Amino acid sequence: MQVQSMQVALQLKQQGFSRHDRLIFMAETTPDFLLLFFACQYLGLIPCPIAFTVNLGGMSTYIEKLNRIITSSQAKAIISSGTVADAIGQSVSIPTLIYSEIVHQSKSLLQPELSELAPFTADEPAYIQFSSGSTTHPKGVQISQRDLHTNIYAVLRYGMKLRPEDRSFNWLPFHHNMGMIGFLLASVYGQRTVDCLSAENFVQNPLIWLELMSQYKTAITFAPVFGYQFAMKKYAESENKPSLDLSSLRVAGIGGDLISPDMLKMFAGCFASSGFNYQSFLPSYGLTETTLAVTASDVDQPPVIDTLTSELIQKPIVSCGKALPGFEVKIVDGTTQTKLSEREIGQIWVKGPSIITRYIDDQAPVESDDEGYIYTGDLGYLWQDQLFISGREKDVIIIRGRNIWAQDIEWSLLQTIPQIGVNNVAAIGINEQQEERMAILVHTSEELATDHTQLHQLATKIQNLTRKIAGVQARVLFTTRKLPLTSSGKLARAQAKEAYLSGNMAIIYDSEGHI
Repeated sequence: MQVQSMQVALQLKQQGFSRHDRLIFMAETTPDFLLLFFACQYLGLIPCPIAFTVNLGGMSTYIEKLNRIITSSQAKAIISSGTVADAIGQSVSIPTLIYSEIVHQSKSLLQPELSELAPFTADEPAYIQFSSGSTTHPKGVQISQRDLHTNIYAVLRYGMKLRPEDRSFNWLPFHHNMGMIGFLLASVYGQRTVDCLSAENFVQNPLIWLELMSQYKTAITFAPVFGYQFAMKKYAESENKPSLDLSSLRVAGIGGDLISPDMLKMFAGCFASSGFNYQSFLPSYGLTETTLAVTASDVDQPPVIDTLTSELIQKPIVSCGKALPGFEVKIVDGTTQTKLSEREIGQIWVKGPSIITRYIDDQAPVESDDEGYIYTGDLGYLWQDQLFISGREKDVIIIRGRNIWAQDIEWSLLQTIPQIGVNNVAAIGINEQQEERMAILVHTSEELATDHTQLHQLATKIQNLTRKIAGVQARVLFTTRKLPLTSSGKLARAQAKEAYLSGNMAIIYDSEGHI
């Protein structure tokens, strides 16, 4: 691949790009994407991997988002597959190049000497990472070669405790920092084999993930919560269950959202006969602005579980581990900015050697303090140096001065009405008559959508439970459109709220009859 990447770099050079020019990459799980990405490293061009997805709002909404990214990144071109190029058409202001054409044209070139190229140095950029997309305004951070080295070293040595025989498996997309850094770049850095599956293939059949890990004796994998849930559900529903051997899986990383202890135990129980070890679970925490990871649990130790006590409920919560060497975490009061004690919930602030302190367009600076900590946007607490995440601060619904966490409402609904399904319910705050109130967005099947009697009964059940736990009357809204997710598989509540308020979410039943 090294020779091919250098040839592709020379082909890109002939396109007339200048050093440090930025190129938007449609991050597809293909060899061509890898060749182009590493070609940029040899030539001194800055890749900006993004997703091609058409969610709520359709193609026009995606083009609007893409044009924002073009403006923010000041990219000179887009590189994509022919199919994506056809879909984008003439809707963007910069040229679109085709992966396969660049790679094919490069094959006729002689192997270039390194002196013909201009590889990045340690303090130069590596690529631009955009946030996972919980809103339609993703923010980009420029990650340096040194940031990558620092964070990958910490993850491999202290987080995963990499071994010579380790082989990893990844289905996370390369526009996501865990897919790109945690697997692709970390595998190159650690000189270990990584097997990759596209996220689309995983969603179509999650059992492929388990079957291939069994076949290749995978030691390390990572997935958001929903990935483990999908695989377990598909296995339970399968009439001809595959024979699996997961005994070699020593690191089953998990993160990206609140982690249910019950889900961990259910997954471990489901695959215990296949050799899966509960202690393989490795909960962790990170964000785009820290390059990748901030905390990780202890390898070969069971996840640490505590009970989260909020104003509304008590629920078990899984620790995301302790800060990696060089990183620090503190919890502060959002109003007074004073440091809080153990088990007091507040804003999560972090600092460390691979922190990014500004976004590429400088329009929304990363919030930081005098000590070098940055604000993550998350809420949580510390206990025995373990970090526990309670939710995103922007997802807090404030009703008559009371803070109600969307995640608490959703968790309670799923515990009582599990048939709703994960990522199919979103609690949001809406303004009605100059007053904040709660709305519950629920994705339902096409079949149930025609049965208004059942919808009414379900809406009543949701309202009764919401009154019981939060003391408020919620407006329940059903839609047959899937609720939007971020690239890491988390529920994108802000995007769901925006889609509803802008009229881009077709409501088929409203508990208050406003249809």
